[in-house]
Amino acid sequence: MFKESINSISMTWQDKINKINQQDCLELMKEMPDGCVDLCVTDPPYGIDYQSNMRIQSKQFEKLENDDNDMRFVAFKEIYRVLKNDSVIVSFCSFKNYAVDYLELEKYFNIKNCIIWFKGGGGIGDLEHSLLTDYEMAIVGHKGLCPIRGKRDGSVWEAQKVFSGAMTHPTEKPIDIMGRIIGKFSDVGNLVFDPFMGSWTTARACMEMERNFIGAELSADYCEIGKQRLRQQVLL
Repeated sequence: MFKESINSISMTWQDKINKINQQDCLELMKEMPDGCVDLCVTDPPYGIDYQSNMRIQSKQFEKLENDDNDMRFVAFKEIYRVLKNDSVIVSFCSFKNYAVDYLELEKYFNIKNCIIWFKGGGGIGDLEHSLLTDYEMAIVGHKGLCPIRGKRDGSVWEAQKVFSGAMTHPTEKPIDIMGRIIGKFSDVGNLVFDPFMGSWTTARACMEMERNFIGAELSADYCEIGKQRLRQQVLL
């Protein structure tokens, strides 16, 4: 795989780069030295105890680990530590907790933007009183100042959702969105960190973008899905 920016990484956790790691992210970060990753892009549990009503082949998605607590706030502090100077965290959040996530991230990072992913459609819910939720949000926080790569785009990005029949995770993000973030805030050969890998879309985007990745996921099922997706990526 890609090697350019991992020269100073200790062997203790270097073996976990570009691998599927079934592990608690806080335990993984304990192994990681200060200032060792170039970008963090992640979609953490939002702390809203979300239950997807979507069914794939008659099977309902299970609730997500740590979606009934604020564990992500502990992770934000550690993410700041493992990020290099002049780098970025991009963290997805719900409109329901944007304010608290912003304030928590602001303790460590210089908040520069909120990316609005316009995904079209909407969802089920209160059809009489609630507008369609046709967007998602991702807070962009800088540790120092990180230059944008390429064109200076706006903050509203349009991309199609993952087709419901192809979803492997209840909050799965399209690879186009993750890849665009990675392209804007990192370079070829950089190391991208996602502490909440889910179905490993970030890892797959890194492979397409020629970045290294490191991350963790607690669920054995999602780790197995990740293995299958990355094997498929290698064969493409």
